Amino acid sequence: MVDLNTFLSVFEQTPVLDIQAPGYIDRDEPYPRFVALPRTFYLAREKDFVKFEVPQSEDYLTSRLVERPERPDNLEDDEEFAVTSYRSLFLDEDLSTFKITRIRCAVKDGLRPSDTVIRCIEFEFEKSWYLFADPGNFFGIRLQGRGAYERWLTFAQGQDLPFGSVREVVWTPGA
Repeated sequence: MVDLNTFLSVFEQTPVLDIQAPGYIDRDEPYPRFVALPRTFYLAREKDFVKFEVPQSEDYLTSRLVERPERPDNLEDDEEFAVTSYRSLFLDEDLSTFKITRIRCAVKDGLRPSDTVIRCIEFEFEKSWYLFADPGNFFGIRLQGRGAYERWLTFAQGQDLPFGSVREVVWTPGA
């Protein structure tokens, strides 16, 4: 649950350097491989990270600032924690930092402003690149690009209202 004004103010000035996902290195196969843990992702910034997570058995996002990616509680002691970059999937490789130029999210309001939950969120970077996060996926957070937000809204506002009534919030820096 989140107070939207406090949440959105985090993105006012600080650009994003990378999009990262936590996981572990599986060394049981003939070659080591990275295994992503899709319940969390991070927006890496110069001095901190914005951690997004879907709580166990829920379908909304939580967020908080952290100093560095955190080892998930559900990793075994013998599993090697690692993160991977999704930068090349969602951002242009020619820039070193990316300003957020718009955030759109579908929220479900609670009784108090701090009880609001984020049902999905889309980040627009430099008016060109998009990252959409859907915490309602069975395996965790599904990350997608341009157009995914509109598809989610079309589904969510269908006649069955699968998520109940949601409200769209659009934020741009300085607004």
